[in-house]
Amino acid sequence: MSLGRCGGRMSDGKMVEEAGGALVEVVFRRPALRRYERPHEAPLPPLGDAVSIPATAVNDAIGASALSAGGRDLLRGLLRLGRPAVFPGGGIGIEYGSLLKTAVRPDYLAAHLREAAAHLQERRVGLLVVPGMSGYPVGAMYALAAGVPAILLKKQAHDPARDPADYPPGSFVIPSYTGEGDVVMSADPAAMADIVDAVLAAQIERQRDLAVPTLSLRVAGADDIIVKATMSQAVSESALVVGRAALSSFRQEYRARTGDGRAMRETVEVVAWVTPLLKGYNRPREHLRRTLGIEPFAGLTITGVHLDPPALGIDGFGVVMLAERAHQR
Repeated sequence: MSLGRCGGRMSDGKMVEEAGGALVEVVFRRPALRRYERPHEAPLPPLGDAVSIPATAVNDAIGASALSAGGRDLLRGLLRLGRPAVFPGGGIGIEYGSLLKTAVRPDYLAAHLREAAAHLQERRVGLLVVPGMSGYPVGAMYALAAGVPAILLKKQAHDPARDPADYPPGSFVIPSYTGEGDVVMSADPAAMADIVDAVLAAQIERQRDLAVPTLSLRVAGADDIIVKATMSQAVSESALVVGRAALSSFRQEYRARTGDGRAMRETVEVVAWVTPLLKGYNRPREHLRRTLGIEPFAGLTITGVHLDPPALGIDGFGVVMLAERAHQR
């Protein structure tokens, strides 16, 4: 709407225009929330004549495998506590709640956490972003192991009639993996700002003698599983939006408080993803390389999930028939 040369003032996010002696209220709405669609699960060929590892040989095979120490322990836990399942919003997957969601198992996770922490520290990550409650248990463990603060993207039901401006910056819509319909994922702006302020305050202090200091926010994502990397991409793009807003807010507050008028270089980038499990057959590695230039760090790469007979394929290990191990629990 154009009102020509009209006077105007902002009031509660609205522009009140004066046109010909009348007041015309123009309401500005943010664009619709960014939406992501989960692609269908990649089809898997039948097991057919695939050679599986006998239950009696599994422990020896794990010990002799090329998996890392963390991967070997994680596989032992997954074979004991995991099972194939069908999820309404995501297709065939793995139910592993007792390993990664509803319990804390140092015997199965400690070595993997150390390996993931080393990866995060090597990438000089300053902030970890974790989507939803299901990813937060292991995300919190990653954060503590690496000494990196973490922020949770909270999940809430999506109301299409709600004004997008009511949601925090960086919010996005994605279908629930468990079939709960569309959900909105959002960061807590106050928690995000407090973490970013602490990270950047330390940086600016170290650069007090530089003519042009650099404010840098290096972000990583973490989740309990990377299925197709749709969520990983969404979280990463959200983190860039929220991170830039928090960095800008810090700069403005810092200059107002200190009078420091130096020019500043500013960078916000997503530099890593970590997860215990990655479904390799959906090609999420390739997706993250293409969209973000990131090689994700995974404890185990799943090459196949089969319901009948129940079996898992593990990169660097082989195919394990889970039914053969049920009596050993």
